[in-house]
Amino acid sequence: HKFRDAALKEVQSLEEKDSWEVVKRSSVDGKNVLPATWALKRKRFPDGRIRKYKARFCVRGDRQVFGLDFDETYAPVVQWSTVRLMLSLSLSLGLKTKQVDYSNAFVQADIDGEVYCELPQEFLGPGAGDYVLKLRKSLYGLKQAPRLWFKTLEKSLHQRGFESSKVDPCLFLKDDLIAVVYVDDVLFFGKSDAIIDKMIASLKRDFDLNVEGTVEAFLGVEV
Repeated sequence: HKFRDAALKEVQSLEEKDSWEVVKRSSVDGKNVLPATWALKRKRFPDGRIRKYKARFCVRGDRQVFGLDFDETYAPVVQWSTVRLMLSLSLSLGLKTKQVDYSNAFVQADIDGEVYCELPQEFLGPGAGDYVLKLRKSLYGLKQAPRLWFKTLEKSLHQRGFESSKVDPCLFLKDDLIAVVYVDDVLFFGKSDAIIDKMIASLKRDFDLNVEGTVEAFLGVEV
């Protein structure tokens, strides 16, 4: 029942984000309606105790048809040399750092075409089989989800004065700030906490994100 509670919380969160529109199955005749599934996980404390039960509603991307449900899927991933360089620079220059984690990141990106999927099976009532979900957000499992999320994040940083590095598309540069993007984590480097905090406050107006603190250990790299 704890996973059921987690699943219910996930559906409520997705509905609050306006992730889909419920439409009649008869209105999507001939369209590819993708199956949905649940990814369940027990998150634990370092000593093994269960910290929380996590349920993520996912679309079966393996059933997507190229040219019908998606086109491009490529999303860049930060180069390891970029991460190492920035971590060593932050130490040698005494830069302030903060790590930001975007909650349920992919779902914060709008979908770029018509994609349909089945309703969450666990919460179906009578007659629910007559309806399907028309997606408005990029749900986990979709082949294009990583790309759509990166494009959304990239646009938000460009709007705030950052420029993409020509060497690494996941490195963003500004006069007084540097950002390193790794999927749904962003590392900020700046001369003062105030500069970083101002940028994070601006991003929080458009995104659901958490500040993880300073960059103590990013991707398992001790600083």
